[in-house]
Amino acid sequence: MAEPSPPTDPFAVFRGLPVWPWIAAAIALALGGAFLLWRRRPPRYAAAGAQFDLLVPAPEPNPVPQPRPLPRAPAPQPPSQPTAPAGLVTTRLRPTTPTGVVASRLRPALELGFHPLRCQVDEDQVAIEFELELFNAGTAPARAVLAEASLLNAGATQEQDLAAFFGRPNGVGERLAVIPPMKRVSFKSQVVAPRDAVQEYELAGRKAFVPVIAFNALYEWSGGQAQSSAAYLVGRDTQQEKLGPLRLDQGVREYSGLGARPLPTAVRT
Repeated sequence: MAEPSPPTDPFAVFRGLPVWPWIAAAIALALGGAFLLWRRRPPRYAAAGAQFDLLVPAPEPNPVPQPRPLPRAPAPQPPSQPTAPAGLVTTRLRPTTPTGVVASRLRPALELGFHPLRCQVDEDQVAIEFELELFNAGTAPARAVLAEASLLNAGATQEQDLAAFFGRPNGVGERLAVIPPMKRVSFKSQVVAPRDAVQEYELAGRKAFVPVIAFNALYEWSGGQAQSSAAYLVGRDTQQEKLGPLRLDQGVREYSGLGARPLPTAVRT
């Protein structure tokens, strides 16, 4: 029995197979190649759009024009010093450097406090007993302290009499050695005036007088001498603003319960 001869067409064995598997394989191969090509692109093509560098400084704004400064006036020239005449030598004295503490306000300051105690009236004289207080309100001791008093009349010549007493203190008598700063000294004394030296006033048909007592406090300190002077109006204490007068038409009499009002005339040196 004779064998059949082999076919002469090399693709004859494939002609009976379906075509779609080959098409699917070709499409898969094409997609795989495209994916590989996409993965191999440089990173700068991964995203589209503008690129920003955060390290680049923002541009400076346009400068605002500043007003031009006005030209300065030339500095005044110091006046020329006069030239010393020939043959004379000018020496400039420089202050000496202080070697210790300099305190210009270290000084005493005496203040006066007055309190009348009683008034004795008789046929010959008028005497007023009082208590005087001297207080050193300063910052240095007051030394060689002397206080003097004078009994005057309230009236038309009152200011002139006070000015004369303050301006010409007697300054004679025993002196207190020292009053330290912020310390006070008080003592009792009296002023006496002859009856004919007391000025009488007619008040509602009654004779009365209004005394004024003035004080000079003299003292010394390291800077020299000083004075504190004051004057007070004296009368019966009525517990009101005004004082009551002292009567002279009742013979010998003693008044207590006195009051005093300071007068504006005063001296402090």
